[in-house]
Amino acid sequence: MLPRTRSWALTGTPLENSVDDLASILEFLQPNPRGEPARPLRFDASLVQRHEQVQLRRRKMDVLEELPPKTVNRVLLDLFGEQRRSYERAEEEGVLELRRRGETIQLTHVLQLITRLKQVCNFCPETGASAKLADLAGRLEVLAAEGHKVLVFSQYTDEIFGVRAIAHGIGAFKPLTYTGELTLQERSRRIDRFKSDPLHRALVLSLRAGGQGLNLQEASYVVHFDRWWNPATERQAEDRSHRLGQTVPVTVYTYTCAGTIEERIAQLLEEKQRLFDLVVDEVSMDLDRLLTAEDLFGLFGLRPPGRPRGPEAKGRRSFAEMTGREFEEYVADLFRALGFSVELTPATRDRGVDAVARHVDVVGIETSLYIQCKNHASPVGVETVRALIGAVPADDPGARAVLVSPSGFSGEAARLARERGVQVVDERGLRVLAEQAARGCGR
Repeated sequence: MLPRTRSWALTGTPLENSVDDLASILEFLQPNPRGEPARPLRFDASLVQRHEQVQLRRRKMDVLEELPPKTVNRVLLDLFGEQRRSYERAEEEGVLELRRRGETIQLTHVLQLITRLKQVCNFCPETGASAKLADLAGRLEVLAAEGHKVLVFSQYTDEIFGVRAIAHGIGAFKPLTYTGELTLQERSRRIDRFKSDPLHRALVLSLRAGGQGLNLQEASYVVHFDRWWNPATERQAEDRSHRLGQTVPVTVYTYTCAGTIEERIAQLLEEKQRLFDLVVDEVSMDLDRLLTAEDLFGLFGLRPPGRPRGPEAKGRRSFAEMTGREFEEYVADLFRALGFSVELTPATRDRGVDAVARHVDVVGIETSLYIQCKNHASPVGVETVRALIGAVPADDPGARAVLVSPSGFSGEAARLARERGVQVVDERGLRVLAEQAARGCGR
């Protein structure tokens, strides 16, 4: 409703959650000299045409003409021997367990099976065999001999399926590791050693800790050992190497195991991406926020159970069907029902805090909850906890940090939250809050 004859909008994510995001921006870009309510826009051919008319696009390749090219190679690998048998056994037993649960099945049960199968795609839990590691070791032998350095990303950090297991398997190349467990000083020292010491040919990083904020132009090869839900997160990781200062072409290898959950997830994400490529070419977004219960159950040929009826239905079954903003609004409504005054932060300026909930008790003591909401398809990692801790104002004596995620939290994230006084709320905690709100229990 701002009176205006000309409008400008600057964004790096015109499609963050849905096409409605783009429509909202275009509504603002319409002249409005009288300050009248904006005319709502719908997703149709006219919306796409309007966007093409007003967009001034500047991509990295447009402004960094000297930047060498980046080549992405999708590497489809077959599982053999005991690793294949372990995978098939885990999927067969897991699907049978899901079917046995009947109407009591929850989305978390599906996500747990997905995680277990993805981990088996990395390493056989019985023998440690790994088709991915065998391919990586062969590539490293050639690349190291030619003087190249390599970044290897994994979403897991442990010594069985993740960063530490990968580093152990390629020990001959003197790899260094980089995860959220390291202090800031340790991280800095690891990066300096990788950059300066020619003996260290590989740096194995957790995707969440090392996927952004680093300058690693010394490496010209990048390997995604396993896939993340959001292709944009993977591209951010690749750009640790492919950025200003890089002087040679960058080559990316992305591993996917054929005939497994990895291949089915890759196909699902590609289908989701096509919708947005029709609107804005090569723009990525948080696809994991758009994966519905039907999408995730469908990975195993299952359908979600019938949705319950009554006032509790929304909170009980539909988290996966909410967009990121809808989930934030749902959490805000819960705290309002519990007696808090709640303000949602602007999506583009939240700095890690999605909502601030305040309550003044009978003796005048104010409590301020700084709430981060993560309605993702996988458990929240330690980096999200660190970011929330850093976003809570130090000058607010009543400030408390609250992290809400129906998909739960990694072991590292839960430990750090306990140590730093961050309250974590998983799906079970949300049910409890919803029950208290329904009974009008207050704070």
